[in-house]
Amino acid sequence: MSLQLTFFSFGSLIVCIFTAVLGSFLAAIRNRSKSSSYLAGAFFLLSVHAFAFVIAYSIDSPVAAYHRWLILAVIPAFSCMGQFFFFYPSPIKEKFSFRFFSAQLFIWLTFSIYYVFCTFQKEPVFDFSEQIWTYPLPLENKILGVLVLTYSFLMIFTGIWRSWTASQESNRFTGLFVLFFSLLIFPPVIANSMSRAGIISRTDFLTVYTFFMIPGSFVILVLYINTTSDQTRFLNRITGICLGTFLLILYWIGLASVSRQEDTFDLSKLREAENSIFIKKNISGSAIVSRVGIPTKQGSNPGPRVGAPTNHNPDSDPHVGIPTNENPISPKRFLRQSTGYYDSVFPSEAERYFVEGNKEKSRSVLYKFDLENQKYEAIFPYEEYRNFLHKAIRPYFAVLFITVFVILFGFRLFFRGTIWNPLKNLLIGIGKVNQGDLNTKIQVRIQDEIGFLTDSFNGMVSSIREARTALSVYADTLEDQVKDRTSRLTKLLEQQQGDYFLTSLLLKPFGIETARNGKVSVESFTRQKKQFLFKEQNHEIGGDLCMSTSLKIGGANCTVFMNADAMGKSIQGAGGAIVLGSVFGAILNRTRLFEDKTLEFSPQRWLRSAFLELSKVFEIFEGSMLVTAVLGVIEESTGKTYLVNAEHPSPILYRNGKASLIPTKHFFNRIGLPFDPSSIFTVQSFQLKPGDCLFLGSDGKDDLIVGLREDGSKEINENQEAFLSRIEEAKGDLHKIYQGMEEYLTDDISFLKIEYSYSKEPLRTNGQPTMFVSKEIN
Repeated sequence: MSLQLTFFSFGSLIVCIFTAVLGSFLAAIRNRSKSSSYLAGAFFLLSVHAFAFVIAYSIDSPVAAYHRWLILAVIPAFSCMGQFFFFYPSPIKEKFSFRFFSAQLFIWLTFSIYYVFCTFQKEPVFDFSEQIWTYPLPLENKILGVLVLTYSFLMIFTGIWRSWTASQESNRFTGLFVLFFSLLIFPPVIANSMSRAGIISRTDFLTVYTFFMIPGSFVILVLYINTTSDQTRFLNRITGICLGTFLLILYWIGLASVSRQEDTFDLSKLREAENSIFIKKNISGSAIVSRVGIPTKQGSNPGPRVGAPTNHNPDSDPHVGIPTNENPISPKRFLRQSTGYYDSVFPSEAERYFVEGNKEKSRSVLYKFDLENQKYEAIFPYEEYRNFLHKAIRPYFAVLFITVFVILFGFRLFFRGTIWNPLKNLLIGIGKVNQGDLNTKIQVRIQDEIGFLTDSFNGMVSSIREARTALSVYADTLEDQVKDRTSRLTKLLEQQQGDYFLTSLLLKPFGIETARNGKVSVESFTRQKKQFLFKEQNHEIGGDLCMSTSLKIGGANCTVFMNADAMGKSIQGAGGAIVLGSVFGAILNRTRLFEDKTLEFSPQRWLRSAFLELSKVFEIFEGSMLVTAVLGVIEESTGKTYLVNAEHPSPILYRNGKASLIPTKHFFNRIGLPFDPSSIFTVQSFQLKPGDCLFLGSDGKDDLIVGLREDGSKEINENQEAFLSRIEEAKGDLHKIYQGMEEYLTDDISFLKIEYSYSKEPLRTNGQPTMFVSKEIN
């Protein structure tokens, strides 16, 4: 067994090394997924397949025929690629994929056993079309080709099915894998078939095989690393990029230079033949040069006749060979590249054949050429041809191994110091910070992009450490700070609640609960929205106000009443109510003190005078304090009622168990807005009958929560008539009305109930006599 390297073994070795390295990168992933394992297995099997070509083209011995066994590894490689789609990007139909994979392996193992058995039944032969030792198994090789195509199409169909069923984002990446797997497989398979059919040369096939296998495998790896959830290493990506690039360039350099070595061999042998013709003697002991038709000096039968060119008569030539290609070839032209002192008679055209050997004669290389109108043949041992190529390609193998060693180990040492170690230190620092160690500081060795990241990381950790120190100090003193702030807040709250309490005290004298003036009885209910606790007692403050008293107007006993709502929340509304109560109380006291001067006043005139006085007082605040109110006067003897409404909710008449709104014919602006003196002042009047009840209330009785909208906001009632049903259900009882709407309130609420009765006897509420208190404002 002799090692005879060729350019084909060089190209196959490049593919073998590169796919093996890619498979190693994937196999080295920790806790790798099944998709990574199947892709690694595919690359390893493709490496075994390429190694079979290395053996076939590198060993000139019948032992090399066993490379056909390793060729079988390409079939499970396609099976692994198909299984890859069942687990990328996530596992799917695992039971079916296992059964499918098992069936494929069973078929492959069955055929492999059959194929290996057939090789034992045959003797290895040397195939000059490929210049390798092989087994003459035409039927079995055809079956192998059918299986290769079948498994490759199954793999592609599996990928198309997975890309169709995957999600939209994963669909794009799965489709790319299908495309790149197709480019990786089909061009070499098609080129191999064309080469065996004689359409293209084996050099062209090897070029296609190497060109698609190296970039295709590399692109698949890069695409997978960038889309997988497995933890891959950055250094492996850089090494893979460098290795793939250098190997591809190295192959192209070899293709451009090594392919010329055969021309050099042909020229050298033709030169030997020329010299032998002129000196009438064979120069080399192993070379035979003779004219066609003349027996050679070394014997008349140098080798068996096994074939001839299609344009040549085999009976006229004792030295018959096999052309370098199976199809008829045109003569190859060799031009003399140097001239001596005499005109060269070097043959301008020659034909090269490979002659098969037997037990008596070894394999040889045959040249046929014309020289000075004579036909000559030159026969050289085939071993010289292989030795010449072996010596020519051997330096490229040395360069290849040195390149692989430098990239896999030298580049790692270089990148380890410039990229990997800084990144590793940065990752270690991040891990320490994640564990709570904020004293970490990474040393910057090289001021590049990674150095900038390291500086930024150190600055970030320093900022976090300072913030944590400040937070620790704050946490240590937090209890004291909480106590201090709680104490201050308590003092402020007490001060605020004291202000609320004093304000509520100022407001309290103006309100009434119940009162009786002759036939007219008045009952009120007020509940302010703002509740507060002061001196362990509950209090409330707000802008709603109910006032009522009896006066003599125009010599008649009258009951004067008012229900008002000062605009603003809590203390602001309470301030408006205090001002309103003070001014209205002053008007009532002035009327009571000067009754003799009001004999000529009518209820309408008195209401006009009181409303205008209130309006003028509130105009001083220039719109910052506004009040809605209903002012009214009832003549106790007749039940005649007079009203003035300043944008307040309409009064409600409760008669015979039915409640209805009293339509307001004229609304005045809110008290506090400028009053137009040129406008007609209208006082609304109506007649109360015995047993009637007049209800007045602020807008809080209508602004109730009736539900929630889709966006989560509260839906507020906007229908004033909704309150009527509550009066009817409670039969006019103010407390029952409040209890029925308490949970839906959003604002201050006040009711004023005025009942006109038949006599001056106390009314009975729920069977009990009601005590009425008449309050006079002094």
